[in-house]
Amino acid sequence: MTMNGIDISNWQATINLDKVKADFIICKATEGTNFVDKYCDKFVQWAIKNNKPFGFYHFARPKNHAVDEARFFVNNTRNYFKKGIPILDWEDERNVWDVGWAKVFLDEVQRLTGVKPMIYMSESIENRFNWSAVANANYGLWIAKYRDNIVDYNYNMSNAGKQPTVKHWKNLAMWQWTSSGRLDGYNANLDCNIFYGDLKAWNAYAGIKKEAE
Repeated sequence: MTMNGIDISNWQATINLDKVKADFIICKATEGTNFVDKYCDKFVQWAIKNNKPFGFYHFARPKNHAVDEARFFVNNTRNYFKKGIPILDWEDERNVWDVGWAKVFLDEVQRLTGVKPMIYMSESIENRFNWSAVANANYGLWIAKYRDNIVDYNYNMSNAGKQPTVKHWKNLAMWQWTSSGRLDGYNANLDCNIFYGDLKAWNAYAGIKKEAE
């Protein structure tokens, strides 16, 4: 079983989630050590009210210390843990040692909350660096790979292309397959994602012990 969903941030401030079909939503929460997305809580509270699976992510700025960013993320999202999936958005390509930064961040979030975050990255970054330490620590992988920038409508994956090639993980938790998705109810492009699992699997990533009734 799979689920289809979107990831959003302040760039989609005008979206009316009541009008958009999504099995789940993922929201930007924080960035670096001083940015909090002011729309995150609005989106998360909508998800909670509507019993919708959700995730929340931190955009890494590795110029800072990984522990500082992990603590900033946790301090600003503390009430979301064990309700949604925490995620590290990794888009920096400076050098191989950044893998260590990411691992420190993930470990610190787990230490503080008891929940293993997921990590997001592009296929090229996963293939370029040695992510064995992160994969072997059982942090789930959300990967981005787009075939093109042609608009895809209502989760139609007929033109999505081949699934990402992964070197270090045995399987994907989720694939962001387009940044040019269009859904009824919102007149602009959206990032669309497929989650490889059902609600029970989602809740396991979120650290939710009790299954949804």
